[in-house]
Amino acid sequence: MSIFSLKMLACISMLIDHTGSVLYPQHMFLRYIGRLAFPIYCFMLVEGYHHTSDIRKYLTRLGIFAIISELPFDLALEGRLFYWGHQNVFFTLLLGLSMLFILDMVSELYLKVLVVASFACIAQEIHCDYRFMGILLIFFFEYFRHTPVMKGMMGVFCNTQLLSRAQGYGIFSLIPIAFYNGKKGPSMKYFFYAFYPAHLTVIYIIARMRNIY
Repeated sequence: MSIFSLKMLACISMLIDHTGSVLYPQHMFLRYIGRLAFPIYCFMLVEGYHHTSDIRKYLTRLGIFAIISELPFDLALEGRLFYWGHQNVFFTLLLGLSMLFILDMVSELYLKVLVVASFACIAQEIHCDYRFMGILLIFFFEYFRHTPVMKGMMGVFCNTQLLSRAQGYGIFSLIPIAFYNGKKGPSMKYFFYAFYPAHLTVIYIIARMRNIY
């Protein structure tokens, strides 16, 4: 599977997840399907880090869309205009990418441990999606990038032991990840960035219309 194929799968899974969370919370199977999205995004973040031509632009894009997405994220999932108790997944990915960037700048083991621990603590403190567990998953995908068996094992560990109980279904994301062919596929970069706030906005509007009518 190319990066494009993985992105499409992650977007569809995420759409099903958020639709279930907001519109059909009684149907948990929708949330289980949605568990595939986050590990795929973490994997693509690591691959994107190693293939980007400009890491600073990559960080800037994530930061901009983290800010843009926060309002529709709060409205759709929390039902309020501003909610500081839960930040959208772009913040998690931004912290993860920043961690990877800084890890490559230090060589001592204790400093690398300190970097990972620091970003995990930041993620926990600002309550971004998946919190410190998401940062650890990104780190493991990076650390075991060239050892597929260990990467798979740590993916299973993070999804079943560190993340929520429902996230255990995220282990199935390791199947399409294993079929990654190293190719980019069609380039629709900004579509995938915009999809996140756009689909949350649509879900919020549908939820509001259901409440009114």
